[in-house]
Amino acid sequence: MLTLRQALQLPCFEKATIVAGEGGLDHVIRRVHVVDLPGTDYADWGRGLLLFTAGYGIKDNPDEQKILIPALADQGLAGMVFSMGWYFDEVPAVMRGEADSRDFPIIALPPEVQFIDIIERLYLEILNEQFALKERVDDIHRRLTQLVLEGGDLLTLTETLATILNRSALIESPTFEVLASSLHGPVDESRLRAIEMGYTPREISQRMVKRGIYARMQETLRPVRMGTMPDIGMTMERVIAPIVVRREIYGYIWIVAGDHPLTDLDELAIENAATVAALVMVKEQAVREAQQAARGDFLAQLLRPESEIDQSALERENVVGYQFDRPHQVLFVMGQPGLGTRIDFWLRGLGQWGLVVAREKGLAVVIESKSNAAGQALAGRLTAELGSRSQPMTVGIGGTTNDKSLRRAYDEAFEAADIGARIGMTTACFWELGLLDWLYRLPPETLQANPYLAKIESLAEHDRKNNSDLVRTLAAYLDHGGALAEAASALSVHRNTMLYRLGRIEEILAVDLREVNQRLNLHVAVKTYYLGLK
Repeated sequence: MLTLRQALQLPCFEKATIVAGEGGLDHVIRRVHVVDLPGTDYADWGRGLLLFTAGYGIKDNPDEQKILIPALADQGLAGMVFSMGWYFDEVPAVMRGEADSRDFPIIALPPEVQFIDIIERLYLEILNEQFALKERVDDIHRRLTQLVLEGGDLLTLTETLATILNRSALIESPTFEVLASSLHGPVDESRLRAIEMGYTPREISQRMVKRGIYARMQETLRPVRMGTMPDIGMTMERVIAPIVVRREIYGYIWIVAGDHPLTDLDELAIENAATVAALVMVKEQAVREAQQAARGDFLAQLLRPESEIDQSALERENVVGYQFDRPHQVLFVMGQPGLGTRIDFWLRGLGQWGLVVAREKGLAVVIESKSNAAGQALAGRLTAELGSRSQPMTVGIGGTTNDKSLRRAYDEAFEAADIGARIGMTTACFWELGLLDWLYRLPPETLQANPYLAKIESLAEHDRKNNSDLVRTLAAYLDHGGALAEAASALSVHRNTMLYRLGRIEEILAVDLREVNQRLNLHVAVKTYYLGLK
């Protein structure tokens, strides 16, 4: 692109003098405009304009001279060419000061130099630059499109784009998870953190939402150039473009400025890359859907009684990577929709084989496992690394099995997940459920006949009417074995508050919490209440 520095080397500028704003000579000239009344019509000229003027509109207006340069710089104008000797013998000091502070170039010309001679030459240079730019963009488009035809994936796309532009590139999902990235040249702290964590840091996505950047992309479906935000580690400029399929955003592609300024080529290239990324994503989605159908059929076979598993399942085992002669464990994930692909990628990153299948109420994850502890540990990592406060998940873990049929292991995992989700657990092992498993299996009429459950329901009604928290208080007290200090800490209340609440519970329910059998029955009733089974 044609910069002011390059333009000043042209013969038509041989009598020009840089009087201010020399730090902005690398601004790109996109178009030019002559005006004699800059004080009245500079509101909407836009980025990259080189303004030519003799200053007639500001010659008798010091206030306008003071605000003109900041207004032009804020719009992103490339600079100003000021013809001397008509209304000014020199550029006013207030304008030079503002221009220096904002790196806004002011170029002075003697009166004998005609604007038309310079403007004709600049437009010729701009047209030549635009033709060269179009050829370069067309070449980038051909290279990226060929990548898709050759079966390239998102990682290949980011690597190719990064090499072409000599900048780092990254693709993320609509939920800000990093899908592919390629480091090329220097990057800032924010980019390094995103790659390390596997998702765009929350403070960055929140800041972009607050600034309306995502909303703007949703409306325009076009790239956005972003300035720096040093307080959150973004010390380099960026361009971000939405990846759009049928007007739906499938993700975002980013490039970071690195060690050289962003140009129009970057914005055009990333827009082409976003189109290619959309093609890749649509193709990969079709493949995933086909794989998911095959996996679903295969799991349905495994959930049959062992005697009913047909030969076709045995023939498909190599397609999904399942080994019938190895022990397996089933995890069932509830609480976060759309996790299947993320868990697939996550397991591959751990070097762990897994069969991930969407079910009606969550995800079944079949893993190879030699012990119950292995599945329990994997479930703990899963909730820690893929869970979130806004969308909590529960993972139920079934016991290890060597059976060809996974029916028992699947039912155990589903039951553990269902119970865990009802009472607010992040992981629930079937073999640790104990009483909860027994309650889960009792018929509703048996549960309804328990008088202690009626007491808990009456206490819950009291909470609703009086905006109190007595059911949760009783649950914490019983869960901690009657230890006041621990229960108070779990509820973040003072010990005296805990004592007062327990007194009210005894009064309302007509019970004695010191009596062992009553405590036991109340504890069972509280668990039944939270399970919500009747």
